[in-house]
Amino acid sequence: MKKLLRTLILCLTAAALSAGAICPAAAEAEDPEGQAVIDLDLSRMSGTIVYSQVYNMLYDPEPWLGRIIRMAGYYNYYDDQEHGTVYHACIIPDATACCVQGIEFVLAGEHTWPEDYPEIGADILVTGRLEEYEESGVIYLHLVDAEMTVEKQEE
Repeated sequence: MKKLLRTLILCLTAAALSAGAICPAAAEAEDPEGQAVIDLDLSRMSGTIVYSQVYNMLYDPEPWLGRIIRMAGYYNYYDDQEHGTVYHACIIPDATACCVQGIEFVLAGEHTWPEDYPEIGADILVTGRLEEYEESGVIYLHLVDAEMTVEKQEE
């Protein structure tokens, strides 16, 4: 059973890595309506593949920097009161929801927190350009010039 599980994980990781090898080669262009073309749409992938792909992006961001990424997950934030900064993130659980990956995002334009943001745990769809930044000597990734939509909950 362990061999089967290990083989499945290796296959899924290989699929995610090969998807990553193909997607960055896409040229960034605009569609007829003037919208940026999405280089990687994680919102249409299964939980395990998304988790693997986000891990890959965090581990080796270079091929993804400057690319337009779309992701679906749930909203969360961290209020760093020591530095007076609020960080917003799209959190993506794996297929079993035991592990999560997330990517910070910065919305385009002027926004006020908490008024312009959803409640913690709200399902969101975020699209933005992946960039890195340094803070206190540590390199972080985030989606900049991001657009966020809150997915309507089924009742």
